[in-house]
Amino acid sequence: MRRLIGMAAGLAARDWAHERQIALCAVLALASMLAPLLVLQGVRNGVTEGMRERLLQDPTVLVITPSGSREGGYDTAFLETLGRLPGARFVIGRTRDIATDITLRSSGGSSVTVQMEPCAPGEPVLEHYRMPAPADGEQPELVLSQPAARQLNVRAGDTVSATLGRRTPEGRLESTELPFRVSGILPEEAAGRRMGFLPLRTLEDIQDYRDSIAVPERGYAGRPRTAEARRYASFRLYAQHLDAVETLAAALRERHVETRTKAREIAGIRALEQAVSRVILSISLAVGAGFAAFTFSSAQGAVRRKDRMLGMLRLLGFPRAALIAYPLMQTLLTGLCGIALSGLLYLCIALGIDLLFAEQSGGASFCRLYWQEYAAAAGMVLLLSALAAARASAQAAAIEPSSVIREV
Repeated sequence: MRRLIGMAAGLAARDWAHERQIALCAVLALASMLAPLLVLQGVRNGVTEGMRERLLQDPTVLVITPSGSREGGYDTAFLETLGRLPGARFVIGRTRDIATDITLRSSGGSSVTVQMEPCAPGEPVLEHYRMPAPADGEQPELVLSQPAARQLNVRAGDTVSATLGRRTPEGRLESTELPFRVSGILPEEAAGRRMGFLPLRTLEDIQDYRDSIAVPERGYAGRPRTAEARRYASFRLYAQHLDAVETLAAALRERHVETRTKAREIAGIRALEQAVSRVILSISLAVGAGFAAFTFSSAQGAVRRKDRMLGMLRLLGFPRAALIAYPLMQTLLTGLCGIALSGLLYLCIALGIDLLFAEQSGGASFCRLYWQEYAAAAGMVLLLSALAAARASAQAAAIEPSSVIREV
């Protein structure tokens, strides 16, 4: 049985190759329908992913911060809970403004007020620019933005200092000097304002000093710190990817924390993706219906043209299963060749599109099609081919040898 079915499939392949003009027309028809769909999907991927990549050039697009203050602030346990949420990448507490707004002075005499952000190993902004997190110590390190470094006229490795002042509970005015080493300078596109990154522990010590709380490690006198857990005025929570931002914001709302995010920009990209996907799906359904109708009529016509030959095969002892394989094999061969030709056409068109829009895309690929998408398209074409050929295969199997005998 298997040998006869294999023989029938081989005869079908040779017959398909013999009628090369009809087969070529069918292959070209399939490629002309499938190649534009592949190009559309490639352009959709290139445009939307290019927008995502440009948006992610600013790592702060993934940051989520509270939109207002909360009575009592946020304790360490709450922040640890946020860090374990699905889609969360990094979370860190933020001290009050009395610790974050620091006036720095360089050795050249320049001074500027810089807004400091707390950081720790794993800080996404610093990782994005391949910069290590500044270390705490007797002389803490800091990372400055380009505008702040420019006004201070400092470079990486230089030293700057801050004069910290406070009023004690007794009413005395006190001050102390705290030197910093500039461990790095962020590029211009990272931040357009005067800001910097300091270790969280350093900012906690500055806040304690200004609150007249003792910090023995730095020699700051004051009242002893209470045993209760430290609480933060705010926090920064980073999502792992764009799609996780809205999920994390919703999780925070459930915890009665209103947030600020770049949701509008992210929603714009997602809306574009969904709109283009719907358009491609509509076109794909129309093309699929046309392809199925074309394949159905072609397979039906082939069986009717060759019913006498198929009847002869039955007279020679071929089983019905072998005749089922005959139109099915020819239809699948057309589908496979059409898939291969459409892939070649896609590569040529995608190369032309990339060259045409090379300046606008900054050299990035404007038309991107992944092998999984191409494989899915090939699978759908072969499935439609098999379904469209099913009726023709059934008709071929129903041919009786007696019909050939009567004609002879």
